[in-house]
Amino acid sequence: MENDKFKQKNVDFLVDDASKKIEEMIVTAELKPGSIVSEKEISEYLDIGRTPVREALKRLEPTHLFKTIPRKGILIRIVTVDELLLQMEPRKVLEELVVKRAAKYAFPDERDKLRQLATEYRKVTEEWAPAIEALRIDDEFNRLLCKSSKNPFIGQMLLPQHALARRQYYLNYFIDKELTARVNYSHAKLMDAIADGDDKKALSELDELFNNLKEFNSISLSTWIQFDD
Repeated sequence: MENDKFKQKNVDFLVDDASKKIEEMIVTAELKPGSIVSEKEISEYLDIGRTPVREALKRLEPTHLFKTIPRKGILIRIVTVDELLLQMEPRKVLEELVVKRAAKYAFPDERDKLRQLATEYRKVTEEWAPAIEALRIDDEFNRLLCKSSKNPFIGQMLLPQHALARRQYYLNYFIDKELTARVNYSHAKLMDAIADGDDKKALSELDELFNNLKEFNSISLSTWIQFDD
């Protein structure tokens, strides 16, 4: 029995690891939009077994980062700016809920971590560190935010929506540095407000963040090209 539990924990770890690596490969265009890659190729590239890779791809399906092509593999999707802007509508509703709950229910250690992430976000912005560093801070923030809300159902709905947003964020990071800095500082201010337990200020900072994101997602209409499903 104990051996079975150990094996399952190991499988779960491999699936988590594969999920994060595959998502990051798509978000950073290491797997190029429009390309088709097989489960076997991903498995060999990551040096992870086929079963964890298969389970990781199932877990990532709700992100809309790719489309499964039977007997061929996965097609890395190309999407439109319109799709991203439409996605922001339900995302905003969910984020308002998760922000209010996190401001109210976050544990002290979670509030400390939020302040730490805010400091790190400001630092990478001031130093113009590689975009991947900001990307990873943002991912950690989103996961911590959902955890702090003490409602796992919100995270299940919200976290997959962040993947497309991170894709656009990475692609546009250096197109307009002033706007990118506004987006980053909006994130940091939101983290601080949640950490302080000030839900009204947090919602105000969230509004500012989404206004900046809407402008950010629209700055390069050529970044995303329509993919005909």
